[in-house]
Amino acid sequence: MDVHRNKVATMIGVRRPETYPMVVVPDDQAGMGRLPQSRRQAHINHIYNLCLQTDAIEAQDNDPSCKSDSAEFEPPAVIASTVCAVCRGTCCHLGKEHAFLDAAAIRRFILFSALTDPLEIVYAYFAYLPEEAVIDGCVYQTILGCTLPRWMRAEICNVYRCKGLKQAERLVRRHDTRRLYVVVRKDNRISRSAFVQAHRIRHSPSIDHEDKESMSVSS
Repeated sequence: MDVHRNKVATMIGVRRPETYPMVVVPDDQAGMGRLPQSRRQAHINHIYNLCLQTDAIEAQDNDPSCKSDSAEFEPPAVIASTVCAVCRGTCCHLGKEHAFLDAAAIRRFILFSALTDPLEIVYAYFAYLPEEAVIDGCVYQTILGCTLPRWMRAEICNVYRCKGLKQAERLVRRHDTRRLYVVVRKDNRISRSAFVQAHRIRHSPSIDHEDKESMSVSS
């Protein structure tokens, strides 16, 4: 993979590619497309049904699932978050129209936002639906990562770390790494890659969005 890294670096003008430690993530061939109204409506219906299952006062006073440790909302290091954007969220793909959200997530949202009206809660989530999302993936899954703030996401979305993300966070924590070379691989074949720094992704030229050299990444 060193040869591949050096070749891509030459193609896009990255200096000293050896200073970019490598991180490997799984491949997801899903493309991007406009988020259809049918999927938007299905998600809205899901949120509204969750609201109907939630008693706001009882949730705040009695439900232990609401008592979330603030560490749950701690984002990964910014440089590590770029790994998810390059990966395109393989682990997020199963979110579909439900986005892994359940009644416990809505109870936590009520606790932190103080909103109790189901329509207001629905609108709060609706406001974060993107114009374009991963085709057949989670409705909040975009090329830049998840559009939902961490405190509005399902618990699993905040706590799950794939092998590649754990590797990136170890590099950041132990070596104060400020740059990474992210390799997307399937069946021992590299399908794409990117040189990343905080808030910046420089993709290999082989992917369809090579012109988006500099991006802001959601954490």
